[in-house]
Amino acid sequence: MSAPSDNHTFQVDLTNCDREPIHIPGSIQPHGAMLICNADLVVTHASDNAADMLGADPKYVIGQPLEEVIGLKAAHAARNAVAKSVSPSSPGLLFSLATEKGRQTFDLAAHTFNGNIFIEFQPAEESADAYGPLELTRALTRRLADEKTVQSLARSASRMVRMMLGYDRVMIYQLLHNGAGRVIAEDRRSDLQSFMNQHFPASDIPAQARELYKRNWIRMISDVRYTPHPVLPQLKPGDAPIDMSYAQLRSVSPVHCEYLQNMGVGASLSISIIVEGELWGLIACHHYSAKAVPLPQRIGAELFGQYFSLQVETLERRARFDVATAARARLDRIVSELEPEEELNESLRPRIAELAKLMPCDGAGIWINGVWIGTGATPPKDAIPELAEFLAATTGPDVWTTTALSVPFPPSAAYADQVTGLLAVPISRLARDYLIFFRSEESRFVEWAGDPEKPLETGPLGDRLTPRKSFEIWREEVKGQATPWTDADHAIADATQNYLRDVVLRHTEATAEERKRADVRRKLVNEELNHRVKNILALNKSIVEQSRAASTTVEEYASAVTGRINALAFAHDQITREGGGGDLRHLLESEVAAYGGVSGTGRTMLEGPIVRLTARAYSSMALVAHELATNAAKYGSLSSEWGQVRVSWTITRAGDLELTWMERGGKPVVAPTRRGFGSTLITQVVPFDLGGKAEIDYAPEGVTASFVIPARHIAKDEVMAVPIAATVADLKAAAVDLSGLTVLLVEDQVLIALDAEHSLRRLGANEVRIAPTRERALREIAERKPDLAVLDVNLGDDGTSAQVAEKLRALNVPFVFATGYGDSAMIPESMKATPVVRKPYGQDTLAAGIAAALRKPDGSESPTGEGS
Repeated sequence: MSAPSDNHTFQVDLTNCDREPIHIPGSIQPHGAMLICNADLVVTHASDNAADMLGADPKYVIGQPLEEVIGLKAAHAARNAVAKSVSPSSPGLLFSLATEKGRQTFDLAAHTFNGNIFIEFQPAEESADAYGPLELTRALTRRLADEKTVQSLARSASRMVRMMLGYDRVMIYQLLHNGAGRVIAEDRRSDLQSFMNQHFPASDIPAQARELYKRNWIRMISDVRYTPHPVLPQLKPGDAPIDMSYAQLRSVSPVHCEYLQNMGVGASLSISIIVEGELWGLIACHHYSAKAVPLPQRIGAELFGQYFSLQVETLERRARFDVATAARARLDRIVSELEPEEELNESLRPRIAELAKLMPCDGAGIWINGVWIGTGATPPKDAIPELAEFLAATTGPDVWTTTALSVPFPPSAAYADQVTGLLAVPISRLARDYLIFFRSEESRFVEWAGDPEKPLETGPLGDRLTPRKSFEIWREEVKGQATPWTDADHAIADATQNYLRDVVLRHTEATAEERKRADVRRKLVNEELNHRVKNILALNKSIVEQSRAASTTVEEYASAVTGRINALAFAHDQITREGGGGDLRHLLESEVAAYGGVSGTGRTMLEGPIVRLTARAYSSMALVAHELATNAAKYGSLSSEWGQVRVSWTITRAGDLELTWMERGGKPVVAPTRRGFGSTLITQVVPFDLGGKAEIDYAPEGVTASFVIPARHIAKDEVMAVPIAATVADLKAAAVDLSGLTVLLVEDQVLIALDAEHSLRRLGANEVRIAPTRERALREIAERKPDLAVLDVNLGDDGTSAQVAEKLRALNVPFVFATGYGDSAMIPESMKATPVVRKPYGQDTLAAGIAAALRKPDGSESPTGEGS
């Protein structure tokens, strides 16, 4: 718990360690300086050491434009760094920046958060090589790829990080299921006490600190005895404090500094280990004197931590897959012996001992259809119904575990000498039938780094929980608990649940043939999932490796990896959301928009019919489009304000897709002398993945790339002859004015209807009448003729909106169809020329469709929508 800063008040008490506002300390550490600017780069706040460190006049910092504080040239470079920051957790970086009046050069990190621009300065090392850490990181991460277990990976990583950063001690600290942590690997100075295998209580890292570790990959304290520099001006009563969640110089809790001092630590650095979006642990670095790591080395360490996290995730998934595979093999043998016609409890009774061997346990049993079958150490038979009732009321459909059953279920204390730990696997959809594994009590010692109980003391911060002062091994005897259930146990339980649920389902199917089909479906799904997971892991590893080989700076490497993985993530999101595959135009629009491709009229032109690619082709073209757009923004036509990109595509008689990417009006093109990973992606992905063709021409007037995608990768029933808008620029130009008009919106999905209504009102519609059914729509038309209509083709159980469309056409009211993919066949043949917008649609797409309808409703001009 930190002391209240001058900028805000915070009442410290014994219950609020997890609520200490460490993200708004109002001060920074002294190894750097901070300027906080508004969107116009006018300095609004500054650390009190900023003027002295940057060589500025203290009277002319706050309230001044950035260029007045650090000079025009430095401010221009800082502005570019701000622009390069893709997110608060990925700041823009500059190395060895000279300010106009500063006595030294600085490494700079800039990010934007909550409307504030944070610019942090740290003195650069005189002889520092900004790119040396990248080379070292590359060399070290290559060695991690050979490790086969998390334990060996951690041992190697602790040694490598110590070699990279020079700290006296480096620990790999893994968070456990109960929130506590354990040191699983360590590399240290030979004269230091070892913390290997020692436990640290969950309270050592409060909840809000864990959240900040998820936001920031790296956190440094250069001197635990530092005096913080306040950020000025001090806030007035009622002002909101400045959120420094992503600031690298942010002050830390004084209690945390006291904790480190009690350990004898003079400086620290923590690198987050994030696995599957959650904080898995930390690479904790301790030094026994003050130590400030330069920014280039910190960036290298951050990349090392990210790669280490990916390796941990890969190894853990592989380990879970291996144990689950072994469990499935055993289950295959068990299930293959079951008689389909026999009652399930009778079939499983002689095989319960085999099921108990699936994971380490002292006993197991099955509760199914109110019948209990057990083996080994289990509760008394007459206690099982009450236990099953508790599980049904408590666990839900997922695997549930405890190492001390008597805590959530006090009646179990009566048989605690037999059973203490429990893992319950629901094996029916209603979660009332269970396979249960039991473990008996295991009395054991846990080694803590000092007494985990924090005493209450009165000190300079008042009554509070005080960090312990001793970190000698403190042994605690644990009784009344079983051996904890591991990730491997959970992986086995998940695999078992899938199998046994399948068994239960098959025993309820009507015929043996139906059971056979269910088994085939299960195996196909499992094989497809396994195949996709392996492909995703392999593809991401390739991107990381190849991008690193083609990059010359840390920033370029991070940008390349992030961009390529984001392109894949976008493609995967579209494929998932749209039920497989995706729209080519949507993909191209998203990629060029990211680089300002739609900011000026005519900058980017997209011409071609609406085409939906298969899932495989969509993922491949996402990578290709990303590389083309990136190159255009860095070197080609989008790098200058007068350049243009024109993308056109057609469907040939054979059904193949021919696509041309043409850049003109940019800087003169010079053909590359060597082929990088990006160029390889552009020329090889389509031929290799899709069996198509790819050519690229580096003509001086502009790059031209041509592609042919075979017909088998095109969803033929989704190729539509009437495009909504010919170019991206047209989407902007097609923003029609619906002022004074009444629009009928026929849509059966309430959320989509509300979004569409919002878009229509932003286009100026005076009134939007929503009809969820065909009957309601016809009634609305009869009561008052609308000026315009947007019709969802597929109304679910209510059929289609074809009858509504016929009525509108008879009244000469212009309308557009809105469809989800797969709904095209529902449009009547006589209305195939009606403009169509794809769902989910944005305002620009909707405007383009309406513009087309108003220009040509059923062949006649209707500029006002009156249908005259």
